Amino acid sequence: MSELTTREVIEGIFADAATGDLERVLRWWADDGILEDVTIARAFVGKDELRDYLRWYFKALPDIRYQPIRLVIDGYTAIVEWQQSAPVVDVFDGVAPSGVEMNFHALDMFHVRNGLVQHEVSWYGDGWFRQRLAGASGGEIPPPLPVTPPLGDDGMRFESPER
Repeated sequence: MSELTTREVIEGIFADAATGDLERVLRWWADDGILEDVTIARAFVGKDELRDYLRWYFKALPDIRYQPIRLVIDGYTAIVEWQQSAPVVDVFDGVAPSGVEMNFHALDMFHVRNGLVQHEVSWYGDGWFRQRLAGASGGEIPPPLPVTPPLGDDGMRFESPER
């Protein structure tokens, strides 16, 4: 069997992430893969740490479906934009849920080699993520950015020459 393309890996990992099945998601990762979550300023190295991270992520956000808005691929690199609002229903990175619904507007950058994710850098939310997560409100916290325009009929917001 030939090596999977970067596009095939990214489409596979996002489809599996939508199911919330940890092992299905982890099969796309190299054993020593690294995920840098810039929003919470943490890095997770290797499948054991990734498993722990994904476990609490999926448990806190069971309604997220990780539907890409935009996918840009250049060789081994893929950049994926996705956005969805969802309630936080369990502890998220040590913050107890406050019943708040969060707007996750994310940008994930992947490096894929040998059919596996070697490295991911992930950003979601904004500079006020922790305050919004905790349910804080007040004049010092700006309102969240508005939701971006709806997707097109094909599920993508922008036309791709590869389609």
